[in-house]
Amino acid sequence: MKKLLLALVATASFSGAATAQVVNPYANVLAFYDFNNLASASSSNTVTYCAPCINAVTDLSLNGLSQSLHFFGGPDGSKFRCFAGWDTAYDYSFLRSDLSQDVDTLAFDVIVDPQATALISSLSLDWKRPSVNSVNSIQASIFWEDSSGAVQYRTSGPVSLSNIGSWNALDFQFNSGSSAFPTGASAAGELYHVELYAWGAQGGTLYLDNVSLNGQCAPIPEPAGALLIGTAGMMMLLRRRSRQR
Repeated sequence: MKKLLLALVATASFSGAATAQVVNPYANVLAFYDFNNLASASSSNTVTYCAPCINAVTDLSLNGLSQSLHFFGGPDGSKFRCFAGWDTAYDYSFLRSDLSQDVDTLAFDVIVDPQATALISSLSLDWKRPSVNSVNSIQASIFWEDSSGAVQYRTSGPVSLSNIGSWNALDFQFNSGSSAFPTGASAAGELYHVELYAWGAQGGTLYLDNVSLNGQCAPIPEPAGALLIGTAGMMMLLRRRSRQR
């Protein structure tokens, strides 16, 4: 009997281990840029990961800035980028006639699959100021065109960067702007222009890594699939009611 109990415990433990879920490092990530796969400083900042319903239209690109690459010492111990040439004083405008990248910024574009829903929740990154001359403020903004072709935006507004010499995590919340983000099916086929702008102090170098656009997306169910889902739900409801009688 004792041997049987031990065998049952061992079987249950093995079964539990076999069904343990693997943690997805990209859960709730729409597009992710890190620099671990870059071969040299001249390599393009290509996207590391895209959600199945999202396509990266551009690399993480510079306009008016310069960049270098460090092979060790990032927030996860590996590669990171150094960006220089920022403004010393705030000089930024949200007024846009199109989705072109503003000067002295980092930016990338993503597009939602035409047959998908999407919701943007935040933008996150890791940052480090190597000296007192490094920029001490940053903001993230996202632009898109509405159904009439007018450019709309959401922004985090200025965020202070105070620490020097250590890596810090930052999660931008888009609490203000000209319009709310398109959500659900209204985001299908939408092109988003994501822009990072930093300034202050001497406009000096800022280290960045792990730039992540966060949210959720999913395929829009086909009419037949939606009908099946609805029918299955109705049948379950009817079965529950019949059991309660």
